Amino acid sequence: MTPALFISDSAEETRAHAAHFAVGAVAGMILRLHGDLGAGKTTWMQGFVAGLKSADEVTSPTFSLLHEYRGGKLPVFHWDLYRLGPGTDWDLLDLPEHLPSKDGVTVIEWSERYPGPWPDGNCWDIQINIDANDRREIRISKP
Repeated sequence: MTPALFISDSAEETRAHAAHFAVGAVAGMILRLHGDLGAGKTTWMQGFVAGLKSADEVTSPTFSLLHEYRGGKLPVFHWDLYRLGPGTDWDLLDLPEHLPSKDGVTVIEWSERYPGPWPDGNCWDIQINIDANDRREIRISKP
């Protein structure tokens, strides 16, 4: 599958893009968010959760590792693995249980830190990069 590319000129456009993507969200979906610090992963998540008709405030779970948003049409389990390394005991974190979540969507920032395995099925990669004009290039693909 060729990755779909969207160019965003603002945080509002990034949120609108994610809200549009959320319309097709289903339970069991796994979204792996990729991008440098400050690329807009949390901004994209704000739009995604809003697109699920949730009024929950979305913030980065960098220090808590997991935020749950249950106010919309599907619960969202938002993981941030930035602080985790090779010595992490993944079974203690319950992440494998959420892959996939039976009743909601699992979203993982810095997913490359998780050694796997990734389940087959409804998994999506969302890559957010900042271009030379400070715009966001958002690529969505299935692995």
